[in-house]
Amino acid sequence: MWRHIWLIVGFLSAFSFLGCSLDNTPKRLPAYLPQPSGLSGGSVATMALPAEGVTAVLVVLNDSGFEKSAPELRRGTLENLGEHLKTEIQKQLPIQIHSVVYPDDVKPKGSVDPFIQLGKEQHVPYLLLAVLSSSEYEVFDRFPMGGLQQPTGMRGGGMPGYRAENYARLELALLDIQTGQSVVSTDGQAWATLERLVVPIESNVYPVVRRAQTQPPIYPNSEGEEYETLRWVSGQDAIAQAVMHLEMLWRKNQAA
Repeated sequence: MWRHIWLIVGFLSAFSFLGCSLDNTPKRLPAYLPQPSGLSGGSVATMALPAEGVTAVLVVLNDSGFEKSAPELRRGTLENLGEHLKTEIQKQLPIQIHSVVYPDDVKPKGSVDPFIQLGKEQHVPYLLLAVLSSSEYEVFDRFPMGGLQQPTGMRGGGMPGYRAENYARLELALLDIQTGQSVVSTDGQAWATLERLVVPIESNVYPVVRRAQTQPPIYPNSEGEEYETLRWVSGQDAIAQAVMHLEMLWRKNQAA
């Protein structure tokens, strides 16, 4: 989708379009946890964060309860992302993950009660809630035979196909089990595109998943895995950004 050398107009248009698309992936955390009054969202810490020794259970939810949502991830994909999130959290922050759970019975009712109960059952003082969601759409496009990226709007010929775009959001909230209050919350956003041909043919370059121009393309193992690969890639990048934001907020809070 993007080329190493952008025309100025194309560059600005692409980022304007990206911002609008990310708006289609709404914040879903408020549907699961009551939000502190007077806070409009974003990266916030409502109280002093523990300096160390934080033990928490990581609760991973894949939310698809909004318009234009991508289909839910397969359980194996979600667990793969959950383990990746666990590794990144423990690498970057003073949080020890006691266990990772993927509850199927937690509904977006805006109540903290099921999370408090879960934390008590796990015998941990904190619960780290991770809500992964994404919006997705697909449009007709044409792609070069060799698979080289070209700016949208400059593809006069090429093979007919479809370009799917996925915009992921990963929201994090650290919940104090004793008080039922959210100690800190933040999120991360990312995108990825899938290019696939109309007619399945033998190809070494399609289907392909792309993200930022500095990142290498990713080739799904099979056509049956192409959409799942797309959502996995954007989910991983959203995790990286969310963890970075949480680490920055944590350090800022400790330095205050």
